Amino acid sequence: MLREVQEFCRDHHWMKGIYEFLQAWGPQKLESMRGCPVKSYAMLVSCLNGWRARVSSIPVELITKGRLLRLSCRDIQVEMESKLVGIRKDILEQIQNECRSRGQQLITELTDFTKAFRTINADVHALTWCSQKLNEANERYTELEERMQYTRSLCELVRNHFGVFSAENEALDISLLDTWESFQFEKSQASGFLLSKRHAIVPELQRLMAAALAELEGLIGTALSGPFMDPMQEQRSTELQLISLEHQFQNTASRLSELHHAYTTFTGTEGPAPSIATLGCPLPLRSGLGLRDLHLG
Repeated sequence: MLREVQEFCRDHHWMKGIYEFLQAWGPQKLESMRGCPVKSYAMLVSCLNGWRARVSSIPVELITKGRLLRLSCRDIQVEMESKLVGIRKDILEQIQNECRSRGQQLITELTDFTKAFRTINADVHALTWCSQKLNEANERYTELEERMQYTRSLCELVRNHFGVFSAENEALDISLLDTWESFQFEKSQASGFLLSKRHAIVPELQRLMAAALAELEGLIGTALSGPFMDPMQEQRSTELQLISLEHQFQNTASRLSELHHAYTTFTGTEGPAPSIATLGCPLPLRSGLGLRDLHLG
């Protein structure tokens, strides 16, 4: 009798490893797998399937010769099978949630890029915005592609390893692929369009920056000459006129800064930001000072 029990235990010693895994498993273990390689999910699911098959093959009971001992395995078998099924279900739910959240987020980001590429036109500001988004898309292309492939692999895992067909997941997978292809196409179109317009855009930006600098120079010249330098002028009237000039000055300075940003974005060059020092005046564009400070100085 003892020999029969010992032999039975040796034959089913593998159950110990499964039992220890089940005891250690919990919500934290599941959460730690979020974002893990798809093959890690696949390997675990394969193990769970194999373990469940082995556990289900355990004899319901062991009866020794002469019926001297009856050893029931039913309770432990049911308990282990139930836990294995539960873990598999939890993993499936997490993968499906990841498919949805990752897919929807990626579709939103790709759509944002695609809209920017489609709104391109001959306007300098629109071209600059598109160029900025194109630079960002090129910098993030590898990351976006990896996220797309990972998300689609999760959807494929649900089909192949769980045998689950979800109309929602299938629709999301198709939508993600369509959005990715549109993103690639529009990115290519925008890149070609910007390249064809570069010869005209760069000189235009340079012309606009030069015009803005000239306007600033004119405003400074106005503030430092004529009645504004005459101490006999009525102070309140002079101050109001200077305030008006200051508003023009700040608006033009802001426009010049935007043009410079557009220029660096479009050309990919990082030059020094234009300042009034370019005009021979020590007042920086973003110093917070105004034309009235020229008089106070």
